[in-house]
Amino acid sequence: MNYLIYVSTAARPLNNSDLGQILLESRKKYNMKGITGMMLYSNGTIFQALEGEAEQLEQLFEGIQHDDRQKGVIKLKSGKEASRMFSDWSMGVKASYNDFITKISGFVDPLRYDFLESYNPDHPAVKLLRSFAEYNLQY
Repeated sequence: MNYLIYVSTAARPLNNSDLGQILLESRKKYNMKGITGMMLYSNGTIFQALEGEAEQLEQLFEGIQHDDRQKGVIKLKSGKEASRMFSDWSMGVKASYNDFITKISGFVDPLRYDFLESYNPDHPAVKLLRSFAEYNLQY
């Protein structure tokens, strides 16, 4: 399974309503293309790990680089692993449990003590997602 990890800056600050809409749209769009992964957002920074077939990932990343909702897109790492890490597309943000985004399928709480605990700790995406959450999504 191929993976691609990137970081970017939101073109404007995103609130939880914006992020909820992105989550809903992305889950539908990515699932149709066989893309899974996880996106974390904090204070204008978007951090995303994607996985799927190489051609699909490259096409998606090309679109991301031209997406006017984000700028300064930097590919951090790409490669191939034996299996898919993320069975679905999900998003983690710092949110209060009153926010509607927490009720959307695919929302993950990156501040939970067991965030990514069941994933392979040696996978590059897991290491980077954990590090981003630890240093950027604290209360």
